[in-house]
Amino acid sequence: MAVRVHLSSNLRGPTGGVAEVEAEGATVGALIDDLDRRYPGLGDALRAGVSVVIDGLLIAHPEYEPLADGAVVYFVPQTAGG
Repeated sequence: MAVRVHLSSNLRGPTGGVAEVEAEGATVGALIDDLDRRYPGLGDALRAGVSVVIDGLLIAHPEYEPLADGAVVYFVPQTAGG
C-alpha cells in the first residue's frame, strides 16, 4: 500500500532533508520498517517520542493502526502540556 509520509524538520536527517516521501505498509509499524529500510536510522527516530497523524486524525497507539492505500501520514514531535 503506497502511503504519503510527511516528516517534521527534526526527523529529516536520514532522508537528506526531504520532507515528504512515499513508502509502503499495511500498518504504521510496517510503514516504519519500510522507511527504515529506505532511510537507515529513521525507524528508531520514528519510534521514539513522535506523534502520528493519519489522514488528519491523531493516533494514540499507532504501531498496529491499519493504513489505507493513499493514506497521508505525518510524524511530528510530541509536545508536553499542562
